[in-house]
Amino acid sequence: MKLRALGKQGEFCSEASVPIITGREKVIGFRQLEYAIYTKALFKKEVLPKTMGWVYLTDHRILMMDDGWVTQEGATYKRYHEIGLREATWVRYKLARIVWVDFAAEGKEDTIACVPYGAAARLFAWLQKEKENLQKYEAGELESPYAKDRWYRHPPK
Repeated sequence: MKLRALGKQGEFCSEASVPIITGREKVIGFRQLEYAIYTKALFKKEVLPKTMGWVYLTDHRILMMDDGWVTQEGATYKRYHEIGLREATWVRYKLARIVWVDFAAEGKEDTIACVPYGAAARLFAWLQKEKENLQKYEAGELESPYAKDRWYRHPPK
């Protein structure tokens, strides 16, 4: 988990605010959203205030990049927040419009609050399905799509 980190232009992201993703990581989707990070408790303490920016969901992490640039020592930086998918514990929908993504890292539990609209809601639906599959995999209950007793298989000759 990285909160309020700075990534240098050209190394972390391009001039068009697109993150440079290398290796086997694949982008599932991205949308411009308003998000905030709270502690997960009865009385929510605000860790990060409401911020507008681009949210990238990859198969390894959730990357939230704030709008605007930060200039330090003559270089241009982009402020970002990164949460690994293994750190994300669950996705909850509240009041049919706010999506809460719970995550646990560094001994504390926090949650991200987003208000997705339109196609952005599909990003979090993918994340919820991925977390369900991961739980089934860890419990040993995940069924292979290539199982021989499936109805769509042809019978042996």
